[in-house]
Amino acid sequence: MADAVSDPWGDHLLTGNNLTNSRYRLLEYLAENEGEFVPGSALTDRLGFSRQALSKVVSALKEEGLDIISVPQKGYMIKNIMETDRISPTLVDFLLRDDPIFRKCIYFPRITSTQHVIKDLARQDAPEGIVAVTDEQTEGRGRRGRSWYAPVSKNLLFSVLIRPELKPGDVQLLNLAAGLAVRSVLAGGYGIGAKLKWPNDILVNGRKICGILSEAAGEPDRIYYAVTGIGLNVNFTEEDLEEEYREIATSIMIERGVTAPRPLLLARILKTLSSLIIDLNRPEGIAKLLSVYRNECDTIGREVSVLQDDNDFRGTAVGITEQGALVVKSDNEEKIFAAADVHHLRMK
Repeated sequence: MADAVSDPWGDHLLTGNNLTNSRYRLLEYLAENEGEFVPGSALTDRLGFSRQALSKVVSALKEEGLDIISVPQKGYMIKNIMETDRISPTLVDFLLRDDPIFRKCIYFPRITSTQHVIKDLARQDAPEGIVAVTDEQTEGRGRRGRSWYAPVSKNLLFSVLIRPELKPGDVQLLNLAAGLAVRSVLAGGYGIGAKLKWPNDILVNGRKICGILSEAAGEPDRIYYAVTGIGLNVNFTEEDLEEEYREIATSIMIERGVTAPRPLLLARILKTLSSLIIDLNRPEGIAKLLSVYRNECDTIGREVSVLQDDNDFRGTAVGITEQGALVVKSDNEEKIFAAADVHHLRMK
């Protein structure tokens, strides 16, 4: 349903894209003067609408969770932009304003799956770069249809629409790129030494902090679109977890003891992922990504159990192919797995 704010004075109708654009423009101007009051007259002059319309757009931004205060005779002031934890699509768009790929965030308080949303948009020829985010998924799934447990409003649950210059057999490279992006942000922004587990998990001290799922549609020689979904555990505590998950799941909050504002975290991941996707459109970029992933993948060198089509193959993970598949060696036999469930059997 489109957002709509009607102006009873009749000089404006803020609805749909107009309202979205007005929110962005107001946030942009207030952000230029963060921590300072901006007179209402300056805002109306710059944005080109009435005081009544201004009040409605301010209210809309407040509903998104932005910290805006108003004082008569002083005007409006925004504070704590980077500390905002509510998923504000306007704030995410603002933080991504210079990103070469990801430009548009759509938010749902509760939805079946962000993967479903992006797939539907992709089939309607929506452009690359749309990000769907939710606070709660009722049908979130990982590999092999497994459910993804996520306390409401505590995690980052999102999917992105990508139209890469890859062949369908190379879609695994998107999983690897997403894993590298998340791992880089966790290490650089939050001091968390996460480990990459092929093909789509990120672990901290053996416990899962992130899961990734990439799906694609296309022909044998090209991808029409790809959808990469990421579920990252952010702000839940041990007490928020059901007993059965406490030994297998962790979060930024559990590891660092601090809250991580989710819009900023999302923007950091997407900006890092953008550069990797751009690299994937060049042969030398693929080689570079694979080199980095091979070096950082914690699965390489481990004894593993690989479950595929109810067959269990055990051996040592020895490499990653040019398409991002896992190479496992047992005695003198090597097998290549494009997608499979992998269990680490022994520490390195």
